[in-house]
Amino acid sequence: MFVILTLSAIIIEYFRLESLYQQVEYELQRGVNSAVEYAILDEYRRDDTAKMDTAIAEQELYDYFNQNMKLDQELNKYSDNRFVYQLKIRTFSAAESPPRLTIEGWIGTRSIFNFLTGEIRLPFTISSSNSRID
Repeated sequence: MFVILTLSAIIIEYFRLESLYQQVEYELQRGVNSAVEYAILDEYRRDDTAKMDTAIAEQELYDYFNQNMKLDQELNKYSDNRFVYQLKIRTFSAAESPPRLTIEGWIGTRSIFNFLTGEIRLPFTISSSNSRID
């Protein structure tokens, strides 16, 4: 009985973490693409050239984190005053031409089961994918 309950808990936790990872990865991809699109300089578009203001892209991405993903200043996500996850950005790289924004880091969370202790880190690498201008 103990083995069955333990195995069930591990399977439940695995699918919860997989769902969380997919949801956050989707939101991060949307935020990165949105930041790049917002920061592309329009005066170069008419010449079929794409250039981006990297400072604006970074600011727009962090605004997206706060406004759309509802993360606090330390990039923590809370739901009903309960900690859900923390976003850790390890590297942030932006290229002006061609416009590209890449973030690397991990999603830090804890298990919903008390007997599984410690931080769980789910690594990610997200790059912008919308750089065509024609």
